[in-house]
Amino acid sequence: MKYSDSELLELKRLAEIYCRYNYDYCYLSAMYYKNRTEGTKTIIVGSSHAMNGIVESAFDERPINFSISSQDLYYDFQHIQKAVKEGAREIKNCIINLGYYMMYQDISLSKNIGKFMVPRIYFPLFGEPHHYSGPVEYDRYQTLSYDREKYPEAIVKKVCESYSLSEFMKNATYYGMLKTREQNSLLACAGGAWQELPQQEKESLAIQRTEDHNHIRTYIASRQENGELVQEMVCFLAQRNIRIVFVIFPFTSYYNKYIDAEYRQDIINVLEGLEQPVEFLDMNDLDLFDAQDFVDTDHLNERGAFKASCVLNEFLSLYEEDNKWIYGRDMRNWLKN
Repeated sequence: MKYSDSELLELKRLAEIYCRYNYDYCYLSAMYYKNRTEGTKTIIVGSSHAMNGIVESAFDERPINFSISSQDLYYDFQHIQKAVKEGAREIKNCIINLGYYMMYQDISLSKNIGKFMVPRIYFPLFGEPHHYSGPVEYDRYQTLSYDREKYPEAIVKKVCESYSLSEFMKNATYYGMLKTREQNSLLACAGGAWQELPQQEKESLAIQRTEDHNHIRTYIASRQENGELVQEMVCFLAQRNIRIVFVIFPFTSYYNKYIDAEYRQDIINVLEGLEQPVEFLDMNDLDLFDAQDFVDTDHLNERGAFKASCVLNEFLSLYEEDNKWIYGRDMRNWLKN
């Protein structure tokens, strides 16, 4: 079936709408395609801090980043298993992002986030609802309104899927033409930039943000399950001789001021209790990031993400067989070189 230029533009418009409404699913689907067809030696999993904190081009060899907003340890592990199973190359490194509060997080039990993300993203990718008990059927084309006689559904679906894959494979990174860090930041609705906000407003935003994260500490059952998940995840990776690096991306001083300090110690206790050796880097220990590196209270802008990615790239070049830990604070002198 042949279409005129105006009709082809309409198909492109529909494809863009499809991508915008299914952005995370389209991105992850493209990264799995890349993993199956090209592969990589380094994969990254985690939440929005890793999603915002990575610039793939800063690495000597591009990693594949399977991180999106509101992703928990359960689905991090699902990504790891799928990536290892399907990869065109043998994976050598796995970077696992930990927000301070993530040992207590379970997306599938969240009434709002779980209802949105499990049917739209995680169940279609993995067939795993975890603890989510709601309906998992979701029509990702329901937002498209078009003349179905002129544009048969099969053609629209093919165009949408081809366009989506093409767009995300161009740079193989989360942000691009369809979405920027600034559009996706916590300040997007309010407008303005983090650097331009008065100190009092930054303080207020950090208090609100950390109150939400500190509240998660009441979810003791999720903490227990996540502790077991970390052990299982590490065992899975260690059995395949994949290097394991747990990373906490940097946050603003305002966020660090109010986040529950016991979160960090709890993470260290979990990692120190593992039988297998792992590496741990908390970028908040590095005297490297400043206010100009952030897009909001706890997410990096492109400038900050490039710094963080350079740190990780260099970190992967280090190897200490006799040490179980490599701490960020031990890297300060090296970073100045």
